Amino acid sequence: MAFDKNKFDRFLELTNLLTPEEGDNLYLAHGFGGVRYSSVREKYPTVDEAVILIMAQGKKYGYVSDKKYEFIAGEYQLMFFPTPMQVQIVEASPDKPFLAVGFLVNLAHLSDIILKIDRVDTAPHKPVVTDPSGIFTAPLNDNLLDPVVRFMEALTNPKDISILGKLIIEEIYYRLLTDERGSELRALLQQRGQIQRISKAIEFIHKNLEKPLSVEQLASLVGMSRTGFFDNFKSVMHMPPLQYIKSIKLHKAQMLIKEGKNAGEAGYMVGYNSPTQFSREYKRHYGFAPSAT
Repeated sequence: MAFDKNKFDRFLELTNLLTPEEGDNLYLAHGFGGVRYSSVREKYPTVDEAVILIMAQGKKYGYVSDKKYEFIAGEYQLMFFPTPMQVQIVEASPDKPFLAVGFLVNLAHLSDIILKIDRVDTAPHKPVVTDPSGIFTAPLNDNLLDPVVRFMEALTNPKDISILGKLIIEEIYYRLLTDERGSELRALLQQRGQIQRISKAIEFIHKNLEKPLSVEQLASLVGMSRTGFFDNFKSVMHMPPLQYIKSIKLHKAQMLIKEGKNAGEAGYMVGYNSPTQFSREYKRHYGFAPSAT
């Protein structure tokens, strides 16, 4: 792990301070948030947002279809898209909770930074990327840790975060794209036939959850054949398009129920015209009925 221990200790201290509540700790400032778990948790279904997640303490596993990801302290995880997965917290206790912080990802902003880098770096090293996964993990280093700590310190001062927040976020993006694995990440983001097209399809899915969606419709939207789109989507998201759509619909329905909607309303708002079908698929996905949410 290529980071200074004192800097990481400060990062851990700030993470502990900024995540006082069990579970999610959300902030309005520039899409920043944190998470705390004081005990291990068995697998549970969720949707991880498009996020840069930096692990401060503990360990978790993420399962996406047949792929397993391990996330440990001292690493960061970059999720390009909202991703349905099973999460398992495997190292956590009251004395040493699982702790992590994250920044919501703006792919358009990342692409803008890439263009700026390419204008200056006229001959960047662009390795061949064989894995087009929408999940990217790498060890944390001082170049990334420094602006993250400065952002977290700025959160304690309203004037600092108001004036410096966006500038520090831009530096975080820049460090991600120029560190030891930055050229690999840049090459991955520049794969026109995969990341960009899948991004357009996913944005359409999230804006049209109340409508019936088909693979053919999404393939046409991004200018690909049905087979080409299906294969590209699965290689990036590790699941077929229809499985992704169903998981996102059910996750949105769960959020609506927690906000006070009844099961029938929530199901209808994400495209289920049959309450029975919605209840059956919800229970199969979460292991309990919508009424138990």
